[in-house]
Amino acid sequence: MPVYTVHLPTRRRRDVLGVANEPQAALVDAQFVPERFSRAAFFLGPIWLAWQGLWLELLLWLVVFALLAIQNIVGAGAAFLIGVVLEIFLGLEANDLRCARLARNGYRLVDVAAGATRDDAERGFFRRYLESIAPRSGQETPPLPPNANTDVLGVFPLPEDTR
Repeated sequence: MPVYTVHLPTRRRRDVLGVANEPQAALVDAQFVPERFSRAAFFLGPIWLAWQGLWLELLLWLVVFALLAIQNIVGAGAAFLIGVVLEIFLGLEANDLRCARLARNGYRLVDVAAGATRDDAERGFFRRYLESIAPRSGQETPPLPPNANTDVLGVFPLPEDTR
């Protein structure tokens, strides 16, 4: 069963995005990061790093592979083996790099969700999150404003009895 880490924007990040500061407003920008080996990062290392906006990591990747190509310290076979090991490491750590980028950009880890599919994991998280911020049964619901008209359902008046 796939596992995802769930990241929500902090209050400061929501101010930057211009989103309301209500807890439900943060759900619009929820990020689900899978906890698994990233085949895309393994096979397309620098392209994947650029696509994810991981610029410092991309620069480090380029420097390491340029040194492997330029330096004649190790043979071609050893350089190839080192390159494959580095790509395996990138595939293993790719989603952790995404989590670190989200943390730098004002997101915080709020939950871990699991489900048979990503949609199931999202539904489970949203259900738990909304239940956690909903008023408890022992708590009072906020009172109606003093000028509230109880004959109105939403913005429509209740149907009148025409008999």
